[in-house]
Amino acid sequence: MALNRYLPHKTLFWKDWKTSLPVFVPFFLVVTFATTFFLQTEIIGGREFIGPWPGFAYFENRLHANDPWMGAAMFLLTVALAAMTLGQERERETLGLLLAMPYSRQDILFSKVVVGLMQILITLVLNALLMSLLVWANPGINYFFGLPEIWGWAGHSFLVLTFIFCFTVLIATVSGTTWGNYILALIFLWFPVGFFMLLYMNFRIWIDIPMEQFDDPIPLLRLTIEALFSLAYLKTIPLWLIAFNDLIIHQAAAGIGGRLVVPYLYGLLAILSLGLYALAQFLFARNPLEKDGEILVFERLEGFFKLGVIICCTLLVGPMVAAGVFGRLGEEFKLFLIPSYLVAGVGTWYLINRLLLWRRTK
Repeated sequence: MALNRYLPHKTLFWKDWKTSLPVFVPFFLVVTFATTFFLQTEIIGGREFIGPWPGFAYFENRLHANDPWMGAAMFLLTVALAAMTLGQERERETLGLLLAMPYSRQDILFSKVVVGLMQILITLVLNALLMSLLVWANPGINYFFGLPEIWGWAGHSFLVLTFIFCFTVLIATVSGTTWGNYILALIFLWFPVGFFMLLYMNFRIWIDIPMEQFDDPIPLLRLTIEALFSLAYLKTIPLWLIAFNDLIIHQAAAGIGGRLVVPYLYGLLAILSLGLYALAQFLFARNPLEKDGEILVFERLEGFFKLGVIICCTLLVGPMVAAGVFGRLGEEFKLFLIPSYLVAGVGTWYLINRLLLWRRTK
């Protein structure tokens, strides 16, 4: 009986499991294709190298063939999995019905978090088992990762995805729609890096430091994609894992300073995830049900939300418009940049207000 207090209600568990299947199935397939299926094809293609060590360059090139979009897909689908937890309940207006039953808000959110994390864990553990079996059954192929690295990948991925999942659940307690949960989570997950990049780009414009990136029409987008790809490689390939902390991969690790995973950060991720879950429970207990379906369920957050979006869009759109008109830095560029900032800021303010009003009256 004591154990039951730490387990979700069976009815809630299976309801949440079925609700999340449309995202869980693609997540499972993406992870399987990016890991087990990819390793199997590499083993089949690498049988000719049974014997002497073929060299690091061969394996580096072969592993780079694993599309980093797979890592990005793991990240995006984890956000989607968490965004559905409360978004579907709010949009279907079933949250009030559940609360009328013998379920508390804590029970409801706990069940959704357990289901989501269990689905992530099952996917990673099953693929780690399959990859371990493949490596064990093909001992003659000289891959430089083995069972410790494979299970290290599973543990590393689970901690990272747990943090992403709990952060998105926290966002879902302040937003009233599935798409609102998803978009806001992506914005705030990328905010620490993205906002710094925006400030850095605008700073370089105003102090006349040459920017080769302006040869591209959208330099910030290119830099962002490169950084995401560098992180995505770390999510899908068992090479860049715990046992390779001192290994420097000039291409894949460039976006994060050239160094790889630091094990003691895992403890920090676990603590942060628990803190995010506790904060989510605190906010969910204070959610006004009449705000379900709106982008933000707490009106006091609207000012902060508007200000943040306006600043970021102004810093992003202003230079993009000026670069599209002039293409090069100079005094004319700066003169045009000022009205570009104003237009971007006012336009963003108008669109945000219209969007919030539309969701409020829908």
